[in-house]
Amino acid sequence: MCPPFRYLPGILKFILCLFGFTFLCGQSGELSNPVGALSVSLPAGSPESPTYKIVSPGIKGNVVFRGQVKQVIGDTIIFHRVPDLLDPSILAWPFKAGILASKKARAQAFLDSNQSIDRIELIDGGQGYSIAPEVSISLPSEGNQSWVNYQPAFASSSINAGSVTAITIDNNYSGKGYTSPPRVEIEGGMHFLRSIENDSATQGKFFRILSNTGDTLSLDNSIGSNLSTDFPIGSKVEIVESWTLGSLFGYSSTSFHEGNSTDADYIYLIKPPGEQNGTIYDYHAYYHDGTMWRDTNGSSADASQTLIYPDESFIVSRRSTNPIEITLNGLVITRDSFMQIPASGSRSLINNPFGVDAMLSDLIPSVNLTDDTNDSAKWLVSADQEVADNVGVLIDGVWTTYWHDGTNMGITEQATLTARMGTGVAGSITPQDLSMSSGQITAMTNPNSGNIVVSSLNHSLRRGFVVHISGAFGRKTNNGNPKQQVDEDGTIVPSGQGLMIYSAANGFFEVANVTPNTFELLGKSGNCDFNGAATWKTGSSGAGYTSHAYVVFLGGGGQGAAGIAHMSGGSVSSITITSPGYGYSTAPKAFINSGGWRRIGAGNSPFNNALVPAGSGLLLKRNHPTGSVALLSVSNPSKQ
Repeated sequence: MCPPFRYLPGILKFILCLFGFTFLCGQSGELSNPVGALSVSLPAGSPESPTYKIVSPGIKGNVVFRGQVKQVIGDTIIFHRVPDLLDPSILAWPFKAGILASKKARAQAFLDSNQSIDRIELIDGGQGYSIAPEVSISLPSEGNQSWVNYQPAFASSSINAGSVTAITIDNNYSGKGYTSPPRVEIEGGMHFLRSIENDSATQGKFFRILSNTGDTLSLDNSIGSNLSTDFPIGSKVEIVESWTLGSLFGYSSTSFHEGNSTDADYIYLIKPPGEQNGTIYDYHAYYHDGTMWRDTNGSSADASQTLIYPDESFIVSRRSTNPIEITLNGLVITRDSFMQIPASGSRSLINNPFGVDAMLSDLIPSVNLTDDTNDSAKWLVSADQEVADNVGVLIDGVWTTYWHDGTNMGITEQATLTARMGTGVAGSITPQDLSMSSGQITAMTNPNSGNIVVSSLNHSLRRGFVVHISGAFGRKTNNGNPKQQVDEDGTIVPSGQGLMIYSAANGFFEVANVTPNTFELLGKSGNCDFNGAATWKTGSSGAGYTSHAYVVFLGGGGQGAAGIAHMSGGSVSSITITSPGYGYSTAPKAFINSGGWRRIGAGNSPFNNALVPAGSGLLLKRNHPTGSVALLSVSNPSKQ
């Protein structure tokens, strides 16, 4: 027996992909970023002496739509409709009305003695539904024969006055093979629209969805951004569901210490700017009482639906005498992103969204800096900490304040550098372990196995460096011996007529077997006959520098290495190793830091850049006298 036609949306979703739409369900669909988990250690504390840590969850791993913009009118974005699968003369809507700005309904399944679902009870009917939402039930865990002892369950919802009133198990689809009550997921929740247009200045920019019809989104544009510029016609976007306290940590139970407001662990979210007064009372504190999330303000309301924005961090206060590890699951951002800075006199908690450790200068890069008080949309720099905008970093429960004094503020191109494992004494870093070169590629081999051999005249590379190859393409080949060119169907064609494709050699690869004019890409086989020219790169000398910069090294198993990047004509002319360090058994990540970040208590030291770990965040305090709420672009440090 087959399920009814209403359970054929997977086919429809595939057809819609052909017209520029991708619908994603759970983690089975294609995601723009890899899904990852981050473990955060919370030290033991007590109600009298809590321990504190900034934590950021990133973006929830639930991308529900990907497509292209049709039209922008004011603060609304309009999308294309596409032919319906069953009747091509009918245009299908890309969205369900109201589904992207609703309070999400929740339900719980109960089993009978036959490992089938007996009933599904509503926990919360949600709010804001215009159309009955779909209900998804997780798959059975046992059984090896479809529809005999293994059968997925299906259910439908009913709504009234915008809320779900009942979940009904579809006839003959109560399921088989469930050894424990399955997870029941109901469509809905608050969502954000995000730009995913590659090589765009607005890549990563996001806006909250306030309401939606079948093809139109109304966005929260309180910052007054030009949405026609942010989302030009034809640009690629995706819609992601937002985190809430309940969806992130659990609704009825959590891994935190639960109890009352006196002894339970706290989650602190910073209040909106209009509710801040510059004191410790700028935060909402939430705790879990064993049944639901509550606000410490004494309200009896369930706070589980409290929204956590994509760029937002929160502070966890551990008030139990036992340390714990919490795990956060979500998307690892691989594209560039944006963060929102507050208006003058306000504060905000923002996150490091990239899933890798980042420097303070990565999260607030020089392109976002200004010393002009009339430039209200940028981060204000000054030699005076009380004049400049401030950044707070929470380390071991103590806030440390940083600000930027304007050094190298006018950088137009960030200098980048590649390091290999230390070849000096005890694994120390030597000048021969650094490279910031580039060159032209004139030829590539196309092996079935082994390494691609790259030809580049006088390339200056050494074994062990990681090189970035770009622009390589050629005629597609099969895996024969010898290889032969093929068309898009894999059919062998005469040489010179194969399908033109991008080479598998594009990307980052370790260099091996170096000669003066060739090098190999370690462990990389070919997929095409090279055609045309490509480039390789290990770094860039940058542009717009007015002062020497600082070289720091992270990872690689070592510690203690540092250097100075000397500038000439606004670019790096040479690098001096001031401390070789030791123990770099693998290639560390090398950063050329522009300097200018200062730390309270460090005097006039020009270099006090802070490391912001993955899953952590910053407290921003805006001293800018005319500062406005603004979105600042942030480049993913792993792309450098």
